[in-house]
Amino acid sequence: MVRGDACPLNERTVFVAIASYRDWQCVDTVTSIFSAAKHPERIRVAVVDQIVAGEDGSCDIPRAPCPEDPDQPMCLYKNQIDVFQMEAELAVGPVFARHLGHRLYRGEYYSMQSDAHVTFTQGWDVDIISQIEATGDKMAVLSTYLTDIVGSIDPKTGLSKRKTRPIMCNTEYEGGAQGKLLRHLSQPEGMPGIHGMPQLQPYWAAG
Repeated sequence: MVRGDACPLNERTVFVAIASYRDWQCVDTVTSIFSAAKHPERIRVAVVDQIVAGEDGSCDIPRAPCPEDPDQPMCLYKNQIDVFQMEAELAVGPVFARHLGHRLYRGEYYSMQSDAHVTFTQGWDVDIISQIEATGDKMAVLSTYLTDIVGSIDPKTGLSKRKTRPIMCNTEYEGGAQGKLLRHLSQPEGMPGIHGMPQLQPYWAAG
């Protein structure tokens, strides 16, 4: 196995960490990751699944049993999905859950995190790799707030219909004498002024 910059672009793997808190859409998100990827064999997903046993479904159980429908993405790529399940009452917020998720990283070339209620566009893996490589910066981080899914994805092609992008700039300090913190407000979205590469922004997305 070739690692680092010597790894050919067409062999680079992608690690996706997901922190899910009682999210019924988690299964659909994981399914979308693999079904929409151009190279699903290079994707590995790790989920921190915070649930209430007996009330919530597990994020690693597909909608239909695999013996009944073995062609489901979650069945075809089950060996590329790791789920760390914990009781929801022990949850202490998304930051720690995301920390646990990234502890499941196993040396993939690219690493990213996603919410548990996301629909991925067709060819997202090739698209996002081309974007990070377009920065020309090994320390670059791609970060954004996702656009509302309504009217955003072509139902026939699975491709994005949006030409706009959220711009991370609407942020303010809040808090009192004990200290202040940055809070991202609703972010403006408009046509990009820069083409051919990601746009620099002053902040990372957080939620």
